[in-house]
Amino acid sequence: MLRSLLCILLVGLFITCSFGNVILKEDFSSAVSDNPSKAKVGSGSLDFRFHQESGNHLWIKDNDAGVRFNLATSIDDENTTPVLYISFCLRSLNKSCKDKFAGVVLYDGDKEMFGMGNDYGSENFAFWGPDGSTFQIGDTKTYVDDEVHMIICKIVFHNDGPEDIEVGIDPFGNRSKDRQPKTIWTSYQTELSFDQIRIRSGHNDCTWEFDELRLGTDWSDVMPADDKLGPDYQCYIDSSMPGGKSEIILDNVARFLPKNVSMDDVQPSLALKAPRQKIGNVPGSWKMKPVFGTHENRKYVFFDIPSEIDLYGTGEVVGGLLRNGHKIRLFNMDNYAYHDERGLYQSHPWVIGVRLDGTAFGVIFDSTWISELNLRAGILFSVPDRAPWFPTIVIEGSSPQEVMVRLGDLTGTMPMPPRWALGYQQCRYSYFPDARAREIADTFRAKQIPCDVIWFDIDYMDGFRIFTFSEEHYPDPKATNNYLHSQGFKGIWMIDPGVKNEPGYSVYDSGTAVDAWVKQASGKPFVGKVWPGDCVFPDFTSPDVRKWWSGLYKDFMANGIDGVWNDMNEPAVFGGDEMTMPMDNKFRGGGGLQPGTHEQYHNVFGMLMTKASRAGIQAANPDKRPFVLTRANYLGGHRYAATWTGDNNATWQHLKWAVPMSLNLGLSGQPFNGPDIGGFLSNATPDLWGHWIAVGAFYPFSRSHTCAGTANQEPWEFGPEVESAARTALQRRYRLMPYLYTTFQESHKQGLPVMRPMFFADPDDLSLRMEDRVFLVGSDLMVIPRWADNAACPAGIWQAVTIAGEDLGKDKYQCEVKVRGGAIVPLGPIVQSTAEIPETQALTLMVVLDENGKASGRLYEDAGDGYDYRQGEYCIFDFDAVKKGNKVVVKCTKQTGSLTLDSRMVTVTVVDDKGTYHGKGDIINGKGIAIMID
Repeated sequence: MLRSLLCILLVGLFITCSFGNVILKEDFSSAVSDNPSKAKVGSGSLDFRFHQESGNHLWIKDNDAGVRFNLATSIDDENTTPVLYISFCLRSLNKSCKDKFAGVVLYDGDKEMFGMGNDYGSENFAFWGPDGSTFQIGDTKTYVDDEVHMIICKIVFHNDGPEDIEVGIDPFGNRSKDRQPKTIWTSYQTELSFDQIRIRSGHNDCTWEFDELRLGTDWSDVMPADDKLGPDYQCYIDSSMPGGKSEIILDNVARFLPKNVSMDDVQPSLALKAPRQKIGNVPGSWKMKPVFGTHENRKYVFFDIPSEIDLYGTGEVVGGLLRNGHKIRLFNMDNYAYHDERGLYQSHPWVIGVRLDGTAFGVIFDSTWISELNLRAGILFSVPDRAPWFPTIVIEGSSPQEVMVRLGDLTGTMPMPPRWALGYQQCRYSYFPDARAREIADTFRAKQIPCDVIWFDIDYMDGFRIFTFSEEHYPDPKATNNYLHSQGFKGIWMIDPGVKNEPGYSVYDSGTAVDAWVKQASGKPFVGKVWPGDCVFPDFTSPDVRKWWSGLYKDFMANGIDGVWNDMNEPAVFGGDEMTMPMDNKFRGGGGLQPGTHEQYHNVFGMLMTKASRAGIQAANPDKRPFVLTRANYLGGHRYAATWTGDNNATWQHLKWAVPMSLNLGLSGQPFNGPDIGGFLSNATPDLWGHWIAVGAFYPFSRSHTCAGTANQEPWEFGPEVESAARTALQRRYRLMPYLYTTFQESHKQGLPVMRPMFFADPDDLSLRMEDRVFLVGSDLMVIPRWADNAACPAGIWQAVTIAGEDLGKDKYQCEVKVRGGAIVPLGPIVQSTAEIPETQALTLMVVLDENGKASGRLYEDAGDGYDYRQGEYCIFDFDAVKKGNKVVVKCTKQTGSLTLDSRMVTVTVVDDKGTYHGKGDIINGKGIAIMID
């Protein structure tokens, strides 16, 4: 083991003295191995943004010895803890070699000690220790492709071992001294000694290029500041079309098109709520201007942006909150267990950027085609060359919140959901027979664990035929729903898009009568296998087909069904190429949509399905607010359905990914979202499920869901400790229902997310930009999971509070909750479902004063369902609190809406570092409620 590493002497290598702590900066000008036919030096470097040099690069093929750098070490002071940084770039020239070895390896004599690069049997970059164990670099997979990637390693040597090693890939961001690049590190420990570094490639059919192997004792030694674009991306500017068209379509919103394309040439937007007309010219001072062009058989739009800009959004994606450096395939995929991390079930061609000063911008790439969004350098969006040109819309804002409001103006805002949809929900694939569903409901009530919804997966159907019920499992679905309603529950039932290809089956027959089915290229209806077997699929691009589909819900909803779950609507096809239809399948279009192929309409299939479903449900129950949940969606699809994040796994990684995944969905205009609590696949351990329900109680959509064949996942199945933790977590959610409902109404009116990233609290605080474990609910509530160590939190007063009598010292699962200084948070009573909430519920106002002794807050109330609120039948209460001496006076300063009150008795709780103080009284009497504090 190396006890100390203060000096490394390189044998036979030239050292550039001007770099100070730079131990090695190898440009490969003389670093040729003993087998020059397998290792050559090429002129020029493998440049990519943030890493350029003017030397040469190394081409290496099938060379077990590779290129060697002999090292000697000396020990100086055993009390020091030296640090060594290693960085290098590499690129595969053979995509077929993505599962073959190549990389930089540390040796002690002839013994391999540690390696980094592409390991055996992998399609992503990894590192490996002396025992052969392999570890993914970063929190998501970085796939081997034809782009240049950088790997960087930090080794901290200890006198008493083992060494601490961190490995990262593709750091992006401003490389100035005061702000290091954004890198997600993977940590590892091992006793490590080495006297040689080798660059190796281990397969005779694979060729790899390496560039700039650097060793140093400081970050800046191996990562010099560089903010040039680099030739790999400069080509997009060099090959761009001259000129272009631009126009203002909304305040601080510009639309851009290539020069020879007019709005008459582009397809109607499915992302925007309504067409937008030109209202002015784009000023010359406009910051974000794209270039358009064609390169390598793809149409592209490119923005060259400063490296310090932080990028977010991009829809439903795995990994961290920050999206810099990621390449996303916009292709709705039935992505079981997130096996392909490049894209999931939804496509949101949208990115939001935040500058150093907290100002922000957003970009909509208004194309439904299967596409790619590359954020490795600037913002690069591309579609196949056969796709038509599309508008690119840029929003400018003084803050990320302002950008989100503008996005809501363009794409519409979330419809106001029924209040019961905000409650906790329990699901399994599947609860059957009907007695089992009743048993689940009864147990929730017996154990006093709040819950609002029981879900019904495909086993309720007759042979998985949609819009039918199994005589064996659910002979009387209306009676089942009536029973749930009597216990304060709602029932949500699944409808998939695949219709069994079976003459005599009513849905098939009625669909065939209106020529509803997607066609093959030959013109015959496409048939693919899903749960019922051979199925046909509705062509939702046709208004006539959507009308037919909507009509199917009338009799279905008459069974007392409260909400609908549209699943498998990517659309998923078993055994199909990439689990979907052939790309040349035909869609007829209509209502402004042109006829097109599946490649054009794949990403909006689920969105158009939910649009038709919502219309049908609304027509069937015109006095109730529809609730639809969808797996597949597209930018703007929040107008029709809430969403969940698909088939996740019962792992700690997926628990932790769920927070940034939901945050980025919110930052992509989809506020009503959440993961499967506990993980859909595999069996959650009690500890994992306890932590997941604790944080899951604060998601906008809060549902536990697990797969057939897994262990039961109801709260009581994990033992008394976890059951108690679940009860407490959900009691906290229900006490917060007035605040949650008010936040949802704010989202409905303004387009802001319900669940918000920490940097929303202070957009120009750079320390908050990567924080994706802790989050905000609304603007006033901070949620800190127990596993979020050393979280970055905003400055100012954030007061820890107790909501439902929780004791964090005794309950290891509950999240810490803090209220922003200057906020008044409305709380309700603990109830078992929202059905127990009266028209004017008991209310507690929790007050946390700011540094000036003031606070304010808002409460929105309506009937909780129906549409009377559209005619003004609601009340918005505005509250203020002011400290005068040792007294805090809390008043209702304003009521808006027709449901105003002459009096209302409330409890007021003032919380500060010294204690909690209580008072009661009429909040609307003009005098307010006075609370004495220390």
